[in-house]
Amino acid sequence: MTPYFVPLGGSGEIGMNFNLYGFQGKWLIVDVGITFSDDTTPPGIDVICPDLSALKSVRDEIVGIVITHAHEDHVGALHYLWRQLKAPVYCTAFTASVARRKLGEAGLLDQVPLHEVLPGCELELGPFQMEWVTLTHSIPEPNALCLTMGDARVFHTGDWKLDPHPLEGDHYDDRRLMELGEAGIDFVIGDSTNATQEGWSGSEAECHKALLEVVAKQTQRVAVTCFSSNTARLASLGDIAHETGRRVTVLGRSLYNYLQTAKSTGYLRNFPDLVPTSDLDYLPRSEQLILATGSQGEPRAAMSKLAKGEHPDLVLDADDTVVFSSKVIPGNEKKLFRLYDLLSQKKVQVVTEADAPIHVSGHPCRDELRWMYRALRPQVVVPVHGEARHMAAHAELAESMGIQGVRVTNGDVLALSIDSPTVVARVQTGRLGLSGSSLVPLSDRALSERRALADGGLCSLTLVLDKKARLVSLPQVQFVGVPTGDVESESVVVDLQALIEEVMAEQNSRILQSDDALRDAIQRELGHALRQWLGVKPRQLVQIVRI
Repeated sequence: MTPYFVPLGGSGEIGMNFNLYGFQGKWLIVDVGITFSDDTTPPGIDVICPDLSALKSVRDEIVGIVITHAHEDHVGALHYLWRQLKAPVYCTAFTASVARRKLGEAGLLDQVPLHEVLPGCELELGPFQMEWVTLTHSIPEPNALCLTMGDARVFHTGDWKLDPHPLEGDHYDDRRLMELGEAGIDFVIGDSTNATQEGWSGSEAECHKALLEVVAKQTQRVAVTCFSSNTARLASLGDIAHETGRRVTVLGRSLYNYLQTAKSTGYLRNFPDLVPTSDLDYLPRSEQLILATGSQGEPRAAMSKLAKGEHPDLVLDADDTVVFSSKVIPGNEKKLFRLYDLLSQKKVQVVTEADAPIHVSGHPCRDELRWMYRALRPQVVVPVHGEARHMAAHAELAESMGIQGVRVTNGDVLALSIDSPTVVARVQTGRLGLSGSSLVPLSDRALSERRALADGGLCSLTLVLDKKARLVSLPQVQFVGVPTGDVESESVVVDLQALIEEVMAEQNSRILQSDDALRDAIQRELGHALRQWLGVKPRQLVQIVRI
């Protein structure tokens, strides 16, 4: 029987990883991740999850959910989507600690069977046999999975790199990778994030050295922002605090949570005790090292509040230094450039990876991919975890090494046939935005209306009519979020009232007696007139009251 691979998220994009393996009528889920909003997302949506409509008919056949590591784009949707899946969860201790916190906040901790596994262990779930293979990344306990499904052996990489000097966690086991290659790997389903970048991703030890040089040169307060889950970077910053005689304060909930999770699971043992924000006034600025959330310019994160002078616990002073120890994720450039400008206006020095090598990626560049494929010697490589250009570059690299590259995107059903791996079908896929406590399709009409309101505002019009469909009083007009510029808003209201009376006078009795027909006629004229007068076409809400 042929096994299948079906990505529902993470293929054709960076983030929101959700992968399915099917064999003998059973299904295994690998990773349940989220992604975050960008400039194309409707207002009010910050978190986005994959649409699982394709799983409705097979939900009872899911044997388990395996989480490869604790980054948000691999575990962040678990507490949002578990009620749709209701399957046991398997992950290592650090990832389990992160998952428990999320499940607890969602009131699901007592409902979810959460099983901790040891790195390097073997596990059998239904027809799926798997070995957990330790790699290196920017977070503790990143794992690849070596899956055996009948005669097919699949190496699912998760997120990885080849870091010879990881500051936290185990080293990758090159000997075991070569043993797997000698035993025979048919498919690698792998990370494409840096497949366009030549060379090696670099070591956290090298990043530590560059960060130390930057911090050691500063004479006043230093604030550093990085990805909250980058535990290796936190280890570097803790050591740098010791080496430069600085004390550490953390601003931001997610950063604090990851720090505590790492400590509770045996990592960051040498991280210094934190200075509470209430004690900062008593500590010289030259001894302060602030770790803050917001490396991507998130408006509600600590760094944005510091740049705007809105943080309740700290005000940055002239000659302070802010270090962005992270890369710019595509789509966040505008937010970050605005943040740099705000900080510069305060005469705060800004240091980014363009100024010093203060960030290294957690994903493999092309030389690392080549090393891995020489070790594993797969027959087929299936690029995932990347935008189209990353996956295309990944497939091209594999093909240049004599390995067949097969391209998929979210929703493809790939038959993992060694002789002829083929996309044999497509299933429904999509995105769900978190609005309040509800997951809503991003194509939902309500979200489209929200975007229209954000673009043009709202014009609310109320008509009170008698039994003969005559106006009882002047139409009531109200604008919400509609800039009138040089035009007096009172003048616009008067003109609109006159326009409505004219439109009413032009309609026949059939239209006047139908709320829907009359509403349509008024909205057509109203939208045209507002665009002509104000240069914008706000959303129109026409309410008709008959007495």
